[in-house]
Amino acid sequence: MQAVVYVVIPVYNRLQFTLACLRCLRAQTYRPLHLIVVDGGSTDGTVQVLQREHSDVIVLQGLGELWWGGAMRLGVDYALSHSKQDGDMVLMMNNDTQVEPAYVETLVRVSMREDAAVGSLIVDSQNPSRVLDAGEFIDWQTYSFPVKTYIEPGNTFYDRVDVLPGRGTVVPLRMIRIAGNVDDQLFPHYIADYEFFLRLRRHGFRLGVSSEARILAHIEETGLFAEGFPVEIGQAWALVSSRKSMNNFRDHWRFIGHCAPQGYKVRSRIRLLWRTAHIFLLQTRLRYVVWPVVVCWRWLRFLVYDNYYVTAADCARYGLDAKSLSAESILAPWRRSDWYKFARDRREWWEVRPELHGLYRCAWNPSTKLRRWVKARTYRAGHEKAA
Repeated sequence: MQAVVYVVIPVYNRLQFTLACLRCLRAQTYRPLHLIVVDGGSTDGTVQVLQREHSDVIVLQGLGELWWGGAMRLGVDYALSHSKQDGDMVLMMNNDTQVEPAYVETLVRVSMREDAAVGSLIVDSQNPSRVLDAGEFIDWQTYSFPVKTYIEPGNTFYDRVDVLPGRGTVVPLRMIRIAGNVDDQLFPHYIADYEFFLRLRRHGFRLGVSSEARILAHIEETGLFAEGFPVEIGQAWALVSSRKSMNNFRDHWRFIGHCAPQGYKVRSRIRLLWRTAHIFLLQTRLRYVVWPVVVCWRWLRFLVYDNYYVTAADCARYGLDAKSLSAESILAPWRRSDWYKFARDRREWWEVRPELHGLYRCAWNPSTKLRRWVKARTYRAGHEKAA
């Protein structure tokens, strides 16, 4: 028997997007497909229109206001209770998306072949040639979320991702039965999908992105963003406190405590505090007061803390081989063959590699640092102009 795919679509108003999304799903080549719309308290007649004109759609309503996490959990619970096969799947969707007719068929085929939860390329609905997301990652060192926006030639499945988005991703129900449903109590809206997929990975399940399928996203309809510059203090407060904002401080603080590797929890939270302060101090009118202090701080950091460039000749002077250090990822090649930067934090090797101390001090030396920086930058500018 074919796997049943339960498509769960959390909605809140925006009826026109919901109807357009349902039209795309009805045109799918894959069957059987159960369409589940979970309404989070719409006031535009979404529930009434669906119940009256779309009897094939299962409409669920929770108690009170539902955000993405609560709506998705409710829909997945429905799928878990009605599924009769181990191979059945959930397709997490957003209503502000469109998909091609073979979308579900492709994801199911890849998921069964790779034994994985599978997402697709996310492209801009206004410019489908523009890839917005071909893989998502978490850098706990800087507490940032890099996104891959290119496709390797000949590679149709990429499984070196950290997380998948809750937008157009198919997940086998057997994985959810083991790892658990979306945790809407801790993460009502943003970051709930990241926590869910990190939990799948912790239970040993594969995650991957198939470049054979793509989903068109109306990115202008997603989230709360700053408008204009500088932003007003009230808008800055909304950016760090509203559940609609991807910069929501409370959810990120919980996410770090719940998901970050033990050695990165403190560092990630410091980065989060700095990022939040940056919104208030450098994106509002306070920047005109704070900026001189920031400039002084950056100059002091440059002189005292940062290390910049060393050359192959510097390495030879201390009895070291630059290419060997580069192969060990201690140094990283710069824009010219004989210039390098320290690539690894010195705390990783300082105690066990005392022969590197002299080279590090050479790079750090405040008395020569500015001259080296100017020389390196001057070379880079000339190099780029010639190219």
